[in-house]
Amino acid sequence: MNATQNTRFTTAKRRLATGILAQARRDLRRFHGATARAKRELYFDAYDWIVSDSCRSPFTFRNVCALLGLTPEKIRQEVFHDVSSDPFHYWSRRVGTALRQAHLALREAVISERGRFGAEIATLTHGLR
Repeated sequence: MNATQNTRFTTAKRRLATGILAQARRDLRRFHGATARAKRELYFDAYDWIVSDSCRSPFTFRNVCALLGLTPEKIRQEVFHDVSSDPFHYWSRRVGTALRQAHLALREAVISERGRFGAEIATLTHGLR
């Protein structure tokens, strides 16, 4: 496997791991307190996956966290806090997190653009000498 294939493979594994974790979060939140058998099973499948400490298969909770660079205990705490939160607190927390991430991304873009702009000015001034 060459470097490009390896990078694509790693990216695909990370995307799959992210999707698995996101689905478990959704299932815990959506089916918390469900009374229908199938929905309860989805809840308990997600719950069992998150509380498991197994590392036997590539996409166990611990392996997914390791692949994504996350701390399993912290993610468990966040997930179970989200499940127990009322809808207002849950969504205000999610929106707050999204706004912080957007702010950081915008800040990085501005800093990067300033650096690029500064380099262009330095090149232009150097040419005038």
